[in-house]
Amino acid sequence: MSDKISRRAFLKTSALGVIVGGTALSSLNLTKLMASSKFGRFYMDGSDLVVKLSDTKNAALANINGSVLLDDDNILIRTSETQFTAVNLICTHKGCTVELSGGKFICPCHGSEYTISGQVTEGPAKKDLKVYETTYDADKGTVTVKGLKSSTQEG
Repeated sequence: MSDKISRRAFLKTSALGVIVGGTALSSLNLTKLMASSKFGRFYMDGSDLVVKLSDTKNAALANINGSVLLDDDNILIRTSETQFTAVNLICTHKGCTVELSGGKFICPCHGSEYTISGQVTEGPAKKDLKVYETTYDADKGTVTVKGLKSSTQEG
């Protein structure tokens, strides 16, 4: 028996693969997926991280509840017109990365939940998420995150 595939069988299989693959890709919200992987842009000032709100990469921070990733482990969230919260995303239970969902952080590994300000509301975690002090300067249009040394500097 021959191991060769006929041209017709190859074209049928290829067409089926394109149809199935195209259907699977069309079900993904690629815009949302790409947006969630973007980091904000900031610069370091000594041991502090400074975020310019006017930078297009930080546009989400123009809105209350808007957020940008500062690196793989930290997020900056606008909680009011003049308040920002910087939170470390590493669950204090077993070290998984928590996800921001519906105004709270949820650990996908064991179900711990935290408020937007990092306080534990549901275990098994017993310790709050690490939160960094932030300072908003309306005149400069910047937010300074004290003491956060990011591994992903964008700007």
